[in-house]
Amino acid sequence: MPKKNIPSYRLHKATGQAIVVLKGKTFYLGKWKTPASRERYTLLIAEYTRSGTRTPPQSPCTEITAGELAVRFLEHAETYYVKNGKITPTFRHCKLALRPVSQHYGREPVSQFSPLALEHIRDGWVAAGHARLTINRWTGIIRQAFRWGVVRELVPANTLFALQALENLKAGRTPAPEYTKVQPVPDDTVEKTIPYCSPVIADMIRIQRLTGMRPQDVRNLRGCDVLQTGEVWRYTPYTHKTEHHGKEHDVAIGPKAQKILLPWLERKKETPEAFLFSPADNKVLRREQKAATRGKTEKKEPKNPPGPKYTRRAYWINVTRACKKAGVDPWTPNQLRHSLGDRVRGTYGLDYAQAVLG
Repeated sequence: MPKKNIPSYRLHKATGQAIVVLKGKTFYLGKWKTPASRERYTLLIAEYTRSGTRTPPQSPCTEITAGELAVRFLEHAETYYVKNGKITPTFRHCKLALRPVSQHYGREPVSQFSPLALEHIRDGWVAAGHARLTINRWTGIIRQAFRWGVVRELVPANTLFALQALENLKAGRTPAPEYTKVQPVPDDTVEKTIPYCSPVIADMIRIQRLTGMRPQDVRNLRGCDVLQTGEVWRYTPYTHKTEHHGKEHDVAIGPKAQKILLPWLERKKETPEAFLFSPADNKVLRREQKAATRGKTEKKEPKNPPGPKYTRRAYWINVTRACKKAGVDPWTPNQLRHSLGDRVRGTYGLDYAQAVLG
């Protein structure tokens, strides 16, 4: 008897492909809203309604297509590249890397995806003006997807072996541009910028200059993570850039930086797990200053209160705005780390600089 409930033609957001789910099995139809995907959907539904209870064959061949491999790997990556409950930027790179695989070779069997196909995709990235290291990273992600498929017996091992033969782009031997290296920011530029920053942002900048913390580390600074013993304190971030490699990360906090941190530690002593530097603190400080100068009472809390800590973008925007007000060339918080590294290396040598910066 023909089926009454026809499964719908749906969009798979991770890859931009159309899909249909028949008896719990997902069928990938090709690019969303294309005539080819519509035709594939119509054929599958026709077979499905005729069969009554039987699921139609997904493909006349026994192996999956390159587009299906891309989709399955992205589904894996969406749960694998997660840190502290949030998807990391690596997942976005996976989507960008595998998009042309689905677009240009989505209906080809995985065994037919050759080094020439990978080189064709790479040439498209070069023509689009992407940086050399970005192209090498995306090329590596495609190889990683095929390696993942080999482990799960979805891809023939010789296909992966052939893809590994394609070398990465080398500096000076490709028209792909190079990344601009992060340069240290001059001390006088920082000094001119600080007066135009809020008290919270100003102290974050000062702490970074003295300790060489990454922007992420100063944004995540909490009282419970600082060991306040001895002449030099030790700060162990609860999360950091290289933790997934099993590496430990400690930051030394000397007397000058301690003097800046003490008022914030005192302010948060009852809540040691709270972030020392937050937009909420900045708002409270501004209200206190206005109340002291104007003698007015504080206003009621807004409907959307500030967050518990500064995001990467918010920190960067605050510094950029202060640079504009100060009339100096814009710089980023990450440059402060490089400034300290240059100063230490010039005085004590490379090994000492590497130790200080971790």
